[in-house]
Amino acid sequence: MGEGILIGAIVIIGGLVARYMQTHPFYKLKTQKYKEQYQQKLHDALRHKFSENQAYWISRALADHLFDFGRRLYVDHHVEQHEKFIPGEKMYLQEYHLETPENLCEQLVLRAVELKIPILRFQNHAKELSGLYLISVGQLMPSGVKRIAGGDPYVTELEQMRLTQAQMAIFLAKNS
Repeated sequence: MGEGILIGAIVIIGGLVARYMQTHPFYKLKTQKYKEQYQQKLHDALRHKFSENQAYWISRALADHLFDFGRRLYVDHHVEQHEKFIPGEKMYLQEYHLETPENLCEQLVLRAVELKIPILRFQNHAKELSGLYLISVGQLMPSGVKRIAGGDPYVTELEQMRLTQAQMAIFLAKNS
């Protein structure tokens, strides 16, 4: 009798966990894997600057900012406490060389398509990230981005971001 109740409780708890995993933003998006990989690399890089716990939460806040286009997709008190580090730490992201600008650009276009990000939000975010030398835009945009299904409006925005010769030189110097 007691074993039956225990097995029943385990099945119910398992069902609740499975349902939670289906609805939580961490598990319902195909592009979440890119965000998690970036967050893990960033966590490793930030361990040298911050405590283990702080490095984890700051890396989560920064990865959320980058891959969720500056908006919150879910509520997490710990991440929100560490959002104050975003403005200062995003300036150093390029120095960590966590992802090539071409790969990050493709990942963000895929993410924008999946999240159906408004063009203006995408444009502003792409300008910010290209100003930080994190993604390739304009003449330096990777050709693979053009093959992303549903990505045409985002690709057009990236293509229209023209770089001066000086900006291209700086970008290439920082990312070589």
